[in-house]
Amino acid sequence: MVSSSHTSRPTRSRIARASFVAALALLAACETVQPVLVDSTLATTEAFGSLRRGDVAVLPVEDGTPDGAAQRHLVFLRQEIARQLVDRLFSPIEPSVVDASLRGSSDVVVRESVLAPASWPKLVGRSDEDAVFALRVQRWDESRLPTDKRVRFEFQAAMVGRDGTLLWGGAIQGEVKAGGLDAAPRDREGMAKSCGTLAVAAMLQRLPRRAL
Repeated sequence: MVSSSHTSRPTRSRIARASFVAALALLAACETVQPVLVDSTLATTEAFGSLRRGDVAVLPVEDGTPDGAAQRHLVFLRQEIARQLVDRLFSPIEPSVVDASLRGSSDVVVRESVLAPASWPKLVGRSDEDAVFALRVQRWDESRLPTDKRVRFEFQAAMVGRDGTLLWGGAIQGEVKAGGLDAAPRDREGMAKSCGTLAVAAMLQRLPRRAL
């Protein structure tokens, strides 16, 4: 009978190497890609606790990027803000009602940012709201979408009471990955909108839920 001892060692070695490679592959697959990386100064003021109702007028989003990079996403971002404010227990007013109430104040928005405190007295209290929500996009960089499905962004935001008092505000900047932890949409526009949804979520997670 021929002994098989001379073949067992190479076989065990191949098995060990294969197991090691498989373990490395599994480890790589388990590494979590961080879909949201941000820094923020968003914070509430003492006046936030004075909110008695939750009706919020979401103003048209302002594009403050040097090259108008966010222009085609402004309506979508406004819709996302309104949709996600519901999760914070606020009640967004219909955009058509807000826009109608703002007619005659468009010159204010054109001349200076909606984030400028001098603009607030002319923008609040027009829709019988408890507060207005203003967003200015300072940066929207889609240059990395084709390679790693990420957008770099910077938002400035404020929630202002109907008396013109700042309730919450600040800035948030960083990057988000389309699809989050899930697979990203295949088309560029879908990826950009996914990034917009995540950027708005990162911002509104820093807005406390309204006390009922």
